[in-house]
Amino acid sequence: MMEINALFLKKSLSANCEVSLDSKFLVAVSGGLDSMVLLHLFRLSGLEFEVAHCNFSLRNSESDDDQKLLEEYCSQYQLTLHVVRFDTITYASDNGISIEMAARDLRYAWFRKLVNEQLLNYIVTAHHGDDAIETFFLNLLRGTGVRGLSGMHYKNSDLLKPLLSLTRVDIEVFATQQAIPFRVDSSNNETIYTRNKIRHQIIPVLKQINPSFNNTMQQNMLHLKEIEGLLDDKLSEFKKELVVEEADRVLISIKRLRAQAQKQTLLFELLHPYGFNSSQVQTIIQCLDGESGKQFFSPTHRLIKDRHNILLMLRDDEKGTHFWLDMDSLSNDTTMQVRVFPKSDDFCFSTNTDVAHFDADKVDFPLLVRRWKQGDSFKPLGMSHFKKLSDFFIDQKLSLLQKEELWVVVSGEDIIWVAGHRLDDRFKTTSRTKNVLEIGLL
Repeated sequence: MMEINALFLKKSLSANCEVSLDSKFLVAVSGGLDSMVLLHLFRLSGLEFEVAHCNFSLRNSESDDDQKLLEEYCSQYQLTLHVVRFDTITYASDNGISIEMAARDLRYAWFRKLVNEQLLNYIVTAHHGDDAIETFFLNLLRGTGVRGLSGMHYKNSDLLKPLLSLTRVDIEVFATQQAIPFRVDSSNNETIYTRNKIRHQIIPVLKQINPSFNNTMQQNMLHLKEIEGLLDDKLSEFKKELVVEEADRVLISIKRLRAQAQKQTLLFELLHPYGFNSSQVQTIIQCLDGESGKQFFSPTHRLIKDRHNILLMLRDDEKGTHFWLDMDSLSNDTTMQVRVFPKSDDFCFSTNTDVAHFDADKVDFPLLVRRWKQGDSFKPLGMSHFKKLSDFFIDQKLSLLQKEELWVVVSGEDIIWVAGHRLDDRFKTTSRTKNVLEIGLL
């Protein structure tokens, strides 16, 4: 049995979490056994900390009794306590997520808000070794890859878990010895939650098969952490060879990806931080030799399989679809600049594809700037007949993304410019032009 005391906490924070003991901590306390033990250790340690409690309004009077316990405990020992009440069920329904995920999102957003407001350094939770094992099986079911199977980490950015070396039995014995008050969450016994099913139905069977199950799992997760380190090294090499990061997107070379023996694992590790799951990655791999244009979506990002690259970018569901240009003005979104001037004898039209010159007397203001649509056609400069934009794009070998980001400028019902590519022959400047309209991409 491991000896648990204030010195144990300080050593774990210093050695395992690798943080200074002069830091200021926010201790997350639910009122349950584990978190009350953590709070007790902090109280004895002399460290500078404040306490945070979330009332998720999920268990009626039980939730209020949890809060009351914390209020009485912190008042008795003159500890700074922060309390918040959430309507967790409504939040979960509005966002289409589980109650578990809703509670997690709400509490960590609030914890980080408190850290900023109270000028604290770290959030501390009471997760222990048994929690790490349960999380291993949760992540195994979710398909999170090696990283999800390597167990919890003592430190993850501003989040600390100094009790990971303890088991639930260690904590129970210590709480009894110290007469630490705590509340029993009745929902912990309800197997409607996946974690509880693993805790109460799966792990007990595994312990019957292997009496040293906890130690075996700790060793397994230690090995997986080492494998994770090797994977990080390989992924760094992979990024240097295959990935180009631009300001608003990431490009992954399809040709070089195909040559990788472990391409599915490497692509998963690259895309998972952007919200893509293992099933999506498997489908993306299967589409590498297919037609370009296939798209995949995560909650935050969009992925396009193009001719030569996989393109990854933030989702922009609110992207503008049109705006107006008036004479001698900048557009409201500063995408284009407009000016009209008399044509001089030495005037030369622009050869820069981002700037176009037109006979100003042939256009009607204001000009509509919009995204192209199926059925659009124009008369490309130098041609005597109309051409569909879809065919023009094929000739120009434009990618799906390039087509989506392309603007067309319209006068009345006529497209006068496929911005950045070609103007319409009907609106070009000629020897008879008196006034020149100049439109430039910014």
